[in-house]
Amino acid sequence: MAKPSIMDRLRRIGGGGQSTRVSPYEVLGAMGTAVYGGYVQDPEGSSALKGYRRYQTYSDMLANTSIVAAGVRYFLNLTAKSRWSMVPSTKEGVNEDEAARIALLCEELLFDDPKTPWHRVIRRAAMYRFYGFSIQEWTAKKRDDGIITMADIRPRPQKTIERWDIDQNGDVAGVMQRSPQDSREIYLPRGKLLYVVDDTLSDSPEGLGIFRHLAAPAKRLERYEQLEGVGFETDLRGIPLGRGPFTQLAQMVKDGSITEADRLRIEEPLRDFMENHIKGPKLGMMLDSMPYLTQDDKASPSAQKQWDLELLKAGSTGQEAVAEAINRVNREMARVLGVEQLLLGESSTGSHALSKDKTQSFFMLVNGTLNELTEAVKTDLLTVLFQLNGWDMALMPTPSCEAVSYQDVEIIAGVLRDMATAGATLDMRDPAVGEIRDLLGVSRTPQDLLDEIEEDAMLQREAQEASMEAERAKAGLPGRNKPKEDKATDPDSRDGGQS
Repeated sequence: MAKPSIMDRLRRIGGGGQSTRVSPYEVLGAMGTAVYGGYVQDPEGSSALKGYRRYQTYSDMLANTSIVAAGVRYFLNLTAKSRWSMVPSTKEGVNEDEAARIALLCEELLFDDPKTPWHRVIRRAAMYRFYGFSIQEWTAKKRDDGIITMADIRPRPQKTIERWDIDQNGDVAGVMQRSPQDSREIYLPRGKLLYVVDDTLSDSPEGLGIFRHLAAPAKRLERYEQLEGVGFETDLRGIPLGRGPFTQLAQMVKDGSITEADRLRIEEPLRDFMENHIKGPKLGMMLDSMPYLTQDDKASPSAQKQWDLELLKAGSTGQEAVAEAINRVNREMARVLGVEQLLLGESSTGSHALSKDKTQSFFMLVNGTLNELTEAVKTDLLTVLFQLNGWDMALMPTPSCEAVSYQDVEIIAGVLRDMATAGATLDMRDPAVGEIRDLLGVSRTPQDLLDEIEEDAMLQREAQEASMEAERAKAGLPGRNKPKEDKATDPDSRDGGQS
């Protein structure tokens, strides 16, 4: 039986078992997220995480949860630290000099010309990892030399994006923003946006960010910290138990000896203490020490006081368990953020090697985000500049950013020292020398000083060579640059010096 061809496999099954051919260039499927009237139908069950309310939840979590704030700022500072450049095009038929010129020009147009510094643009764009998506709007302007450049790249907060314009293929064609100033709707076309989305776990245009994974642990952490605070404020190393002649007081009210207001005033100090025993420098209770009298004829004092206060003590107050629960949730959230190494060292566990390994893993997450941002920058910004200026697309450079990594100056200097010991010495003009000085935070050697050092070294070599030549001449040896005469070719030596 013949193997079916690829076109035989591209069949659409219709009613009655009939099939028709399907074009391989036709989109058949649909996105998994429903969008009606521009509104994304979110299956989220928690009301605090639906619609615009989720951004309020995320903002509260970011502002009030220490590990989240530390992890996010650590991540964003590393992404903003990376240096960006443009790699000239190497496509066939492209002039190398022109490609290099265009690459330098694009660095100026993107990294220098916008009003907002480039590192802030990247820091804001990287927030898509946490919120699920990020949107920034670019604005162009014409320079004095006639070149169209970027005037500015401004953020459009996630909470202001209400509706999405989705085409039939599921791609974003634009967004509808609700202005916080006048509540009017503003349509932002896709071609005017720097749009980055984390669609790994969801094909929703809003993506699914890390903040969603942190919402439940952050809520538990908040509750545990509340319990810890209540425990500290109310902990008297036991449950307070108060006693008083309440029955006698009630009888006195009934007999008319005192009024109801008098009874409440007498009981008020003890009741207030029982209901509001918050720790403080003025925490204390003064009670009447009068005991009960016996019911016999003697009416002698008994051992039981009429007014009394004691604690029902237990073996443990539960504070240790609450503290362990808080630490556990903190570690859980740190793992989600990828910053668990920030918690190493708070106890006797952990090591430098473990911290270094976790730090390297975190750097990989940062570099992965930077790689995705380079693709978005090329598609949404660099391509636009080429279209606005009418440049040849073959000359378009590729955005690149340096990898984020930990550089130990001692290790680098040790490797260079070992290389020098093996014979591979470094020249003072070697770029590695300047880079090491940068890592150390010291200034580079001035160019005129380098020229002077090189000139002195050359004079020393010439003097040393001249001294060696003089020593050889004194010893009757030929100079290093004068080869010995071949006696076999000397006409006077063929007959042994005899004529």
